[in-house]
Amino acid sequence: MKSRTFLAASTLLLALAAPAFAGLHYTAETTTSPEGQKAQVIRVEGWVDGEKAKVVFQESDQPMMSEGTYLLTRDGGKTVLLVDPEEETYTEWDLQAMLGMVGGIVQGMQGIMNLEFSDVKVEELEQGSGGELLGYPVTHSKYRTTYTTSIKVLGMKRASTTETVQEVWTTDAFGDPALGIWLRNEPPTTGIEDLDALIAAEMEKAEGFPLKTVAVSTTTGQKGKRETTTRSETVVTVLEEVAVPEPTFELPAGYERISMTGE
Repeated sequence: MKSRTFLAASTLLLALAAPAFAGLHYTAETTTSPEGQKAQVIRVEGWVDGEKAKVVFQESDQPMMSEGTYLLTRDGGKTVLLVDPEEETYTEWDLQAMLGMVGGIVQGMQGIMNLEFSDVKVEELEQGSGGELLGYPVTHSKYRTTYTTSIKVLGMKRASTTETVQEVWTTDAFGDPALGIWLRNEPPTTGIEDLDALIAAEMEKAEGFPLKTVAVSTTTGQKGKRETTTRSETVVTVLEEVAVPEPTFELPAGYERISMTGE
């Protein structure tokens, strides 16, 4: 009897001592295909644990996200660092500040250039179960977003209409905020009211984190002539629960901080 009690107690202690697989590991691929141009590909590998995340660019056609650089956050994406291990430098990656700066430049050019967004419309086309992806239940959502952009420069005005049809497969199986530094972000602001409303509408369509997103955007000119069509697809190819070592989310000692302008 005593041996059985000892065995049960030992089993319980071992179970309590075993590492909890609270973290996540994933890989994802984004392909952007502008009509008539070469497709651009970004492949990433990420590790997440609650508010901490590291996303390494394994392959990238974007100069600012070169192979081997990575994003790092320890506060759920409020602060994101773009780290370059080859140069031993890091930059604060603040998308909201970047867009706000763009908005400030646009507003500062009023009188020379006037940029307006109008007729913003978001339609829900489909909403329901999407079955499973990578073993996790997903919700499938499909939306159509349209808006008109008007640019007036030195008295000359040009308008175009953009239509985006987007399908998203999201899962609410995980609540780690840091997943959002790559798979989803909170709506940033630019200071341009109409554009901010559009971005918020785009980003708040579906709950949870997207395991797959497909978007096709078509821009049409004033005379109804189609100007450009771009297809973008992001797919999570691996998603697994793992124990992620704490040093994964630490910035190496001695790295130099530089600004996004290179100063």
